[in-house]
Amino acid sequence: MHVYSKVHLPRLGLPAIGAALVARGHEVRIYVADLDPVDWDEVYTADIVGFSATTSTVVQAYAFADDLRRRGVPTIIGGPHVTFMAEEGLGHTDYIARGEGGEQLMLELIDALEGRRSFETILGLSYRRDGTVHHNPPRPPSADLDSLPFPDLCLIQGHERMRQTPIMTSLGCPFACRFCSVTAMFGRKYRFRSPESVVAELRQKQPKRVFFCDDNLAANRQRLKTLLQMIIDEGLRFKWSAQVRTDVARDTELLELMRRSGCWMVYVGLESIDQATLDGFEKAQSVNDIIAATHTLHEHGIKVHGMFVLGADSDGPDVVRETVSFALKHKIDTIMLNILTPLPGTSVFDELDAEGRIFERRWEFYDALHTVYQPEQMTPYHLQREVVRGYARFYGLRRWLGFLFTFRFAKLVFQTWGRSILRSWRKDQRNKDYLRMLKRLRPAKAPKAAKPRSPA
Repeated sequence: MHVYSKVHLPRLGLPAIGAALVARGHEVRIYVADLDPVDWDEVYTADIVGFSATTSTVVQAYAFADDLRRRGVPTIIGGPHVTFMAEEGLGHTDYIARGEGGEQLMLELIDALEGRRSFETILGLSYRRDGTVHHNPPRPPSADLDSLPFPDLCLIQGHERMRQTPIMTSLGCPFACRFCSVTAMFGRKYRFRSPESVVAELRQKQPKRVFFCDDNLAANRQRLKTLLQMIIDEGLRFKWSAQVRTDVARDTELLELMRRSGCWMVYVGLESIDQATLDGFEKAQSVNDIIAATHTLHEHGIKVHGMFVLGADSDGPDVVRETVSFALKHKIDTIMLNILTPLPGTSVFDELDAEGRIFERRWEFYDALHTVYQPEQMTPYHLQREVVRGYARFYGLRRWLGFLFTFRFAKLVFQTWGRSILRSWRKDQRNKDYLRMLKRLRPAKAPKAAKPRSPA
């Protein structure tokens, strides 16, 4: 359970692959369990079944693939986790799609299954033959994003329940945040769709609400200005949100275009209120940038969803309390208190693994809501407990009542969501068991004394 559980926002990989397959004449069904129950009778009759999985969802994908393989149905898994853990994945599935380019890879795989080409020629594919694992060379990043098919969301069973339409306009990120697998997955060079292509997709889908699912929509400000002006000129009317960095607030012209084109909220990777932690993450932003950006975005009528990462080696035992106090002081609208999670493919994973500090290898707990490693300055249980308490404080009853009695109903909705998510998380027996496990855990070494923190 997390904030995105409330908006039913599927990733775009499968709908894009589905669109390519339909164009080739294949019959496609896509299931997202949050939107519609999986019809397993139909799945068992498929010629091939594909899964898209992150680290925290890959265990479920493995279980499904194990079941299908026992029934003789070929399976393939793609996504960031198996890209970096391909041999692990091949213990459960027939094929692994590494990296991007799944649209073309799937077409080539079907050709190979039908005997029209050899498996060795499919870039980005991992598979077993005669007991030997084969990792074909990686597939180059897509150079022309305009050539990719528009993701066909109508292939998703229950798509009519979606509250927002996800739209992708770019891939890649030049920043090197140590906890993020985006650069390892999509490269450190931005690649953009043309504004004309994005507008054509928007005209086709006629959405009421859009989530631009780029890792940083404002990576190229001039290109974004052109896109937003085209949206305004075309008379396309919808509310939208997106992920951006704090530097978006330095451009008043861009902020005005964002407001006029329907932007109502941005999701900002604030990460930390401690400069030493920001520098350690290689975030390339300052605490003052966070404060200024929050203030400026609010001046333009744009809400701020602040995403923090907690538990870095420079974070002391009071980091969660200080972060929540900061968010309340600067009136950040909603927050995510993400526990630092060593995802495969990141430098954080490599470093913590080499130091023997990762104690949990059950991937389902790698969701930024569970502590899976030994922090430097506190116990895992302390970090876990403080994050739960931090959520309870920010989304507490007192704030809920305050928004109710002052008739701030938009804020009341988010406050209600936050309280609902927290209640569900606390009631989950798996989470109760995990907390008890952390409480009993004896770290390999005692946490170091708290280091002095730079003022926020």
